[in-house]
Amino acid sequence: MIAECRSCELTVDAIVEGTYAAFDEEIGLDFKYTLARCPRCGNPVLFSHAVFPNGTSDETHQMYPAQQQQRVSAAVPPSIAMAFTEALNCFNAKAFTACAIMCRKTLEGICAEHGVNERTLLDSLKQLKDQGVIENRLFEWADALRIVGNEAAHDVTVLVSAQDAKDLTDFTNALLEYTFTFRDKFEQFKKRRARSAQPNSALCLST
Repeated sequence: MIAECRSCELTVDAIVEGTYAAFDEEIGLDFKYTLARCPRCGNPVLFSHAVFPNGTSDETHQMYPAQQQQRVSAAVPPSIAMAFTEALNCFNAKAFTACAIMCRKTLEGICAEHGVNERTLLDSLKQLKDQGVIENRLFEWADALRIVGNEAAHDVTVLVSAQDAKDLTDFTNALLEYTFTFRDKFEQFKKRRARSAQPNSALCLST
């Protein structure tokens, strides 16, 4: 399970040690709790998620240790999640220029995860847009990340401000949420809708 270890200051693939289920009478739902440990330092991590009457589950939430206000979705691949977590750690340490560089690295990871590895990052982003992975507005955000990241990495005179670094982490998080969470959820939603419509279509043809 993907977890945020505050001791290691990393996003890690936590090792599950055990689970426990309990019914919350006030809310009226079953909750499943999962105890895991960090594979690096061994510190405990506690997760929970609600189980609905129809058998579906809510998104898993890390209860302990408390996550940073901006957290990485569990749907994000671990290597990319670690890069973005490092960007967040840089921001919290007020290393804003380093934060911009790690946001750019996260962007490179998004491209690679989708099988896009063009000669330049700009060409890779254009390819993502052409493939429909990101839309025009997200492409603009990604390109802004690329430009600031390039300046931060290659021009020693460039200093990224706190506000710019905060915006960069917000834009990066939005790209991660869209490409690895909302886009997949929407595709699954469309498939469910298509399956549920099939019996109705067959009924209409038979009448």
